Amino acid sequence: MYKFIQAFDYQKTIGINGRKRIVSPLTELTPQAEPALLRECTSYLAKYIKPSHKILTEEHGAGHIAGALSYLNGNDLAIARWTPDGLAKSLEQYFSKGAMYRGGNLILHGVQPGDTVDIIDDVMDKGETLETLISLVESHGAIISDIYVIVEKTYNGRSIGRENLKSRGHKINSLLEVEVSGEISHVTQANLPRTIRYLDNPQIEWSDNLLARSYENQELIELENHMRFMLVPLSEHYPLTSAPLLRETVDKLSSLMPENVDKIVAEFDRCAHILGAISLHTKLPIGGAKWFPGPINLGSDFKMEYYEGRLFPYGINSGDKCYLIDDTVSSGGTMVGFINLITKMGAKIVGAAAAVEKEEYKGIQRIKKETGIEVDRILGISIAGQKTKVISDRFRE
Repeated sequence: MYKFIQAFDYQKTIGINGRKRIVSPLTELTPQAEPALLRECTSYLAKYIKPSHKILTEEHGAGHIAGALSYLNGNDLAIARWTPDGLAKSLEQYFSKGAMYRGGNLILHGVQPGDTVDIIDDVMDKGETLETLISLVESHGAIISDIYVIVEKTYNGRSIGRENLKSRGHKINSLLEVEVSGEISHVTQANLPRTIRYLDNPQIEWSDNLLARSYENQELIELENHMRFMLVPLSEHYPLTSAPLLRETVDKLSSLMPENVDKIVAEFDRCAHILGAISLHTKLPIGGAKWFPGPINLGSDFKMEYYEGRLFPYGINSGDKCYLIDDTVSSGGTMVGFINLITKMGAKIVGAAAAVEKEEYKGIQRIKKETGIEVDRILGISIAGQKTKVISDRFRE
């Protein structure tokens, strides 16, 4: 209980656009998110959320927390993802129309009509993210069972988010209420279960080879730039990401890791859920990169198959010995940008691995040429045909 409360009590707050961000190790990964803290948080959530419930979160916020909960508690996972306009239009036929969000679109991946979902959010400030998620879930013909917020911010005792969402009629369960009106945060209320059993890591076996099966004969979307986008369970949550698939993936990625790693890092878009799960599996802390500034406004440019922008560091510190993970290497642009960012921060990459590489794009070859970093992979996937084809599997060769 104390680790979790301390993560938000007497922490620095940063004022941005009339609101405050809490520089917390759990939500901002600063200075880093420890696996013990992540396990404590997800064990609290598991006290209320049944393993049979599908969980939904916005990836850039609580993606690592939802991934950790899926890994420990066995919940299948859906994700709401920020998506640029061009890709959003291509995805509408599969995921229905999204909603305007942060200059792009918020698209629900893994939510179908008739589903019952529990929503998880990391921080409720004014309630805009939850408002958008609620509207999207309902417009998809799905049902919201419960809403869980890790931190509910208050300004001079007032919860603006709760006030703004009152008319929606959903009960909002917050684990902590935190006052942020000053320069330092203060936990004013802890709504935690009186008794808690910390969840142990699950037993994992590979006999079903779920990862390879999930990439065989899957849908491909051709984008406007003629790049080909895969509709698969692990990265696109289509139709969802099952807990067994996530567990197998993190076990296989972890088996490739060298011994001298002291932190696991990933780019949050598409990989936050894997990052949270692998932290608990390996008992190593995590850091990462997102597409918008955090406590440190130092970025690195990147260009990928459907978007270009800047990556910003979260919990990457000078001297860290990092193991870099990714779900998919396509052109390699995102990983090149992330490697450059890690180097800027004074950290060192001692290993890198991806679950999948698209064979035709030669992204791992490009990464090696431009950065000198060797990237291991589990699967090689051909996207040259009408559907995906697994052409190599590191654990079946």
